Order: sequence, then structure tokens, then C-alpha cells
Amino acid sequence: MNILMPTFSFPFLPEENYDGKFVLAEARAYAANGAVVRVITPRFATVPHYENPEPGISVFRFDYFFPVRWQCLKRAGKPLYAELSWLSMLQIPFFLLVMAGKIFLHGRWADIIHAQWSLAALLSLPAKWMFGTKIVLTVRGSDIRLLPSWLNRFIHRQVDAAIDCFGPQPWNEEYKKRFPARYLTLPLIVYENEPVREMPADMAAILQNRNHPFIITYIGRFERLKIRDNNLPLLALIQAASVWKQKDLNFHLFYLGSGELRKEMEDLIKDLKLADRVTILGAKTNVMHYLQFSHLGVGGIAFNAVSQEITMAGKPQLLVDSSDNRDTPWVDGQNAIFIKPDDVMDLVTKVIWASRNPEQLQCLARQAKKDMASYFTGIKPGGKIYLQQFTSLLGAG
Repeated sequence: MNILMPTFSFPFLPEENYDGKFVLAEARAYAANGAVVRVITPRFATVPHYENPEPGISVFRFDYFFPVRWQCLKRAGKPLYAELSWLSMLQIPFFLLVMAGKIFLHGRWADIIHAQWSLAALLSLPAKWMFGTKIVLTVRGSDIRLLPSWLNRFIHRQVDAAIDCFGPQPWNEEYKKRFPARYLTLPLIVYENEPVREMPADMAAILQNRNHPFIITYIGRFERLKIRDNNLPLLALIQAASVWKQKDLNFHLFYLGSGELRKEMEDLIKDLKLADRVTILGAKTNVMHYLQFSHLGVGGIAFNAVSQEITMAGKPQLLVDSSDNRDTPWVDGQNAIFIKPDDVMDLVTKVIWASRNPEQLQCLARQAKKDMASYFTGIKPGGKIYLQQFTSLLGAG
């Protein structure tokens, strides 16, 4: 099966850029089950126009404005909508036209176009109308917020199927009601790194000569909207670390990620004299290897990529007690530890409890993996399930 994946973000691993890592997981899943995958995505900075990162996967990156050095709509580490300069706004029409043209160029080759974000599905419609290529859509949230409802309804009517892979979250149930389509209920595909015997070198260097500290690992982008919209304890963890240190808790807090708040986080670590207890390691593609040697994960929201990774790694996680997490299969004290939003002392108390109750902590992790088994799956089994659904869609005519 030939699968074309138009997407606005896709990782470039040689430069440790992990934008759209979830798209790479799906591409790997298809290729692992015998499909041939082509990815269409915008080019940025120094990345090449073409790469073949893994067997069965080809990536075509396009330029969309000239001179090329002025391109600024797509930047590493930022979603498209984060660029709001006059020059980036000027480039939007050219970007859309070029991307639609690239999708059309490859559309005859494809059996299925798996569009990431509804705008990519819209740009894929000429290929469907001209060549009869089937379109499957996965929305990612931002497209539902940013595009007008009437346009999203039109897109959902035109695609052959939309993937329902976000489980019983309130926003997902509302999404399906607002935008009628043929929905394929499927699990999220999560890339699992193979276990390793040795701790990653940078983590090991920080922890040398430390006597078995309780390791907390935060994963995700360092963005203010994560605090504003999701109440994630991005900065609160550092404030809590100051209290843990005063209480002589043997711990270390690692951050895996990057983003606009990094400088503010570094300054806070310095001001609170926490360099020996809190370390920002930067973005990592092999987060499973870091989680393997961690005791507690943070950064998840309901069924997002971080929550998937922590769960699949078999580790317990902290979740904010908010509607994002509360109205889902996550249950405080059963498969996760809920923390009160904007409450540093509650965070302090919950982590101290976790550090003193390793057996209960592992029970939470095991229950989480069991409870989420129908919502998250690995590369090989996930790709098989998706391709079976795609084959049925193609056979439906």
C-alpha cells in the first residue's frame, strides 16, 4: 500500500528536531507493516529537500517563498500559527498553493492520503477529485480551534474517513458531534524505544556519585500556553524542588524538551540554587530510555503524546486535576497521581508520598498500562490495525 502523509510538522532527527514526532510514529508503523510512505512537509532552515530516514519512508520538504532565505512561516520547534509577523502572514497564500501542488503531484501515486490536520486534508482534495485517491484525516486540536467551523464541516464531509483516536475525552466527543464524518475508531500509535541496559550518558553524568535519587522527568515543550491552558507545573516543579531540597528529599528533576521558557527556567534554577537537583537536558527522541531510569513522569495531558510515552514505558505519572484529565479513564490514586492546579505545596506533598511508597507507585503504573491498552498501542501492532482499516476503506470503493 502506498500512503502519502501531508503534514505541517515532521521531525528531522539529525538536527534533533522532533516536531510532529507522532506523525513519524505513524509513518514507522505503516512502513513496519509493508507499506511505502511518502511525507510532504514544509522545509525550514538547513534541512534537505529530500531524505530517506528509514526503510519505506521518504520525506519531501518544499520551499514556499523566494528568496528562500526569507522563509519564516515554518520554524523549527514552533507550530505554524506561532509565527505572526507581517512577512509570515504574506507567505501564507504561497505556502498553501505550493503544498497543494506537492500533494497533487504525489496524489496519483498514493492509494491513501493520510492528512495530518484538517487544513492538510483540504489541500489534498484536488488529488481526490482528479485521481480518486482516498483521504483519511486525523485532526490534532489546533485545526479545530483555528479554522472556521463551516470550513471544518466541509472538510469532514469531503474526506473518506476521519480517525477517532483520542478516546473518551470531552473535546473529542464534542468534535465528533460538531463535524459528522465516517469515523474509524483506532488506538493512538506510540513509538517505543527498545530497552537499554545503561542509563543515557548525559543523565548518568549528572547522577554520578548520587545514592539512588528519586528521579522525576518532565517531558514536553517549554511554552507559556502549557501553563495557561493546561495548568502544567512547568515552573511549579522547580519551585517545589526548592522545598524538597529543604526537606532533604533525595531527588533529581530532569526536563526533556525545549521552548520559549527555557531561559526563565534556567534563571529560576539559578536563583533557587538548584543546579545540583534540577537539570534541563533538552529535547530527546529516545525519551523511553530516560523514562526507563525514572520513577515518576510529568507533562501528560489526557491522551497526548507525553502521557502515551510515560504509560507505555510502564511508569506512573502526575496529572493535573482538571477537566482535561478528570473526565477520562484517568483516576486519582488508581492509575495516576492527581495534583491540584497552581498549588506548589500539593505538588510537594504528592511527590514526597510517591518517593516513600515505591510499591504503590508501581501498582499505579501497572494499572495505567492496563486501563490505557485500548487507547495506546505500539508501532508494529498499531500499523497492522491501521492498514487493515485502510484496506477495508479501499475495498469499499
